[in-house]
Amino acid sequence: MTCRRRLFLATLLFAVLGTWTSQYAAADETAKQVLVFGGSGGLGSEVVRAAITAGHSVAVFVRPTSDRRRLAGLPVTWIEGDVLVEADVQRALQSQRFDVVVDALGRSEAGVEFFAISGRLISKWAKATGVGQLLLHSSVGVGVSRKVYPQNRFDSMAALFRAKGEGEEAVIASGIPYTIIRNAVLRNLPPNTPDNAQLFEDESKFGMVSRRGLGRLTVSCIGSDTCYNRIFHAVDDGMSGR
Repeated sequence: MTCRRRLFLATLLFAVLGTWTSQYAAADETAKQVLVFGGSGGLGSEVVRAAITAGHSVAVFVRPTSDRRRLAGLPVTWIEGDVLVEADVQRALQSQRFDVVVDALGRSEAGVEFFAISGRLISKWAKATGVGQLLLHSSVGVGVSRKVYPQNRFDSMAALFRAKGEGEEAVIASGIPYTIIRNAVLRNLPPNTPDNAQLFEDESKFGMVSRRGLGRLTVSCIGSDTCYNRIFHAVDDGMSGR
């Protein structure tokens, strides 16, 4: 083999290895350490599944008594505690370095103030521990979106919306890059049914969305500059009438 041919092959091998290395380095850079509050619930479990599928490492904050069957067999780290106890939230967020926190908490027997208190505590300790992005699931009916919520049902939901509004305000005030995703009517899709959920910055958008679609949309916003410091409404226009 001539010296020129050896040089050519060596250059080619170096280029291939360089490309392979850069591709895997880029993939590693996109993988995040994610902590999900409410991850054992209907919506939260869809967020967890979508995050794992996307290659992220996921920890799930749960009460000791939480039903974990929705996440059975999935590679998650469990962190036990009560989200209304500040020391528990602090301990969870100090347990390792998290890049992203997702608040997918659902209703609690603690009452509607649950959403205001948990929002404040999660925001406080996410900020203190250097979290890079905070994603909050909220409801249409909060803030200016009140005007599109059916008036005949608003009064019965007003206290909940006030508490969720306080949770949103805590997230925004934290100074962490945030993404707030509101939903109006949350449903399940039958297995193997594709979702067409989308995020809209139009706060007058009102409609159904599936938990699976909302989980997918949440994960699509992880690390995305296009989602930072924005409030979205999640709607699947194909679900009307389902």
